[in-house]
Amino acid sequence: MIMKAAMESRPETSKPLPYRWGYFQGVAIIPFSLLMVLGTVFDLLKIHHDPWYLTSIGLLMGLVGLPLGVGLLQKKKYALSLIYLMFALALLQAAIQLPIAMIHFADQSDKGSAFFEAWMLLLWLLSMVYYRKRREQLT
Repeated sequence: MIMKAAMESRPETSKPLPYRWGYFQGVAIIPFSLLMVLGTVFDLLKIHHDPWYLTSIGLLMGLVGLPLGVGLLQKKKYALSLIYLMFALALLQAAIQLPIAMIHFADQSDKGSAFFEAWMLLLWLLSMVYYRKRREQLT
């Protein structure tokens, strides 16, 4: 009885959810995006480079990642839209790369793997869930 009365007298205050992953991802995505842009540009300079659609998706992911990192560090609302865009790009890249990887499965080259695309898809899916729960914290 005493515990019940004490619990009823306390006001309901919800503590904000921690944002450690947001800061970590914001700091990590900026150099990762720069590396993606540089890697895509250097791939274009090679004689035998990836098809234009894979190159353009990689370049878009690198270019979207720069403002996304800044938005995550500053807890901006536009970061949630950019996370959805990154998930869509990762989904598109995985949908394109998976048939290519299945065709070249027995090859010794890197074309027989869609591991990076699957990892990116999982990362952005989990990020969507994480930031959707924290959208009230974004200003």
